[in-house]
Amino acid sequence: MRLVPVRRTTMRPHAWCMDAIEVRAYRHTIETVNSQLEKMGIERLYARTNAGFELKVHATLIALICTNMN
Repeated sequence: MRLVPVRRTTMRPHAWCMDAIEVRAYRHTIETVNSQLEKMGIERLYARTNAGFELKVHATLIALICTNMN
């Protein structure tokens, strides 16, 4: 567990804090894609091998990209 102090304006940001700030700009896009993948059933992908699972995840991502193309 990592304790995170409340950040004040006079405090200098840490390196791990800067990562969170950079991700914040893309958070809406990330949450939208995660929601769409859940609706497509990515949590119910069953595969016997890691390579098979990876193939199914890539196929799902390609299907998601094709459905979101405008």
